[in-house]
Amino acid sequence: MQIRLISLASALCTAALIHPAEAAPKVTKKVTYYSVKATTIDGLRAEMAARGPKGYWGYSDWYVQWSGSCKLSVTISITLPKHARPDTMPADVRRKFDRMLVALRAHEEQHGQHAVLAAQEIESAGCRNGNAILKTYNDADVRYDRQTDHGRRQGVILR
Repeated sequence: MQIRLISLASALCTAALIHPAEAAPKVTKKVTYYSVKATTIDGLRAEMAARGPKGYWGYSDWYVQWSGSCKLSVTISITLPKHARPDTMPADVRRKFDRMLVALRAHEEQHGQHAVLAAQEIESAGCRNGNAILKTYNDADVRYDRQTDHGRRQGVILR
């Protein structure tokens, strides 16, 4: 998980400029895939370790930006494996891969949810202390990976 802190304005907006009915950061999510072709559990594990982003099977990046008028946007990028020819996998391997992929996506989506929560909190604070709020959610991502063993305790395993 990698986070980049971006502030588009050095001036902070005031809470009076934010109306609760308008509080909705723009969220853009992009999911990209890298291809795997192995047909065995060991082969899939090795291929995902070699081809996955930064040595992980899946990965999330998120960015929170805000303007001087305290308009927030969130960009979430998730990278996941995708089997090039799932019909070539034995049925039991495919079931395990599909089950792992559901757990992996859910794990990475939670990282993205941290970005949305950070943006909502920054907006509620009138864009004051934005970088400190982002650090809080960056720390939450680190704790989340530590608590879940990068998703393994949530089913991101292949056996």
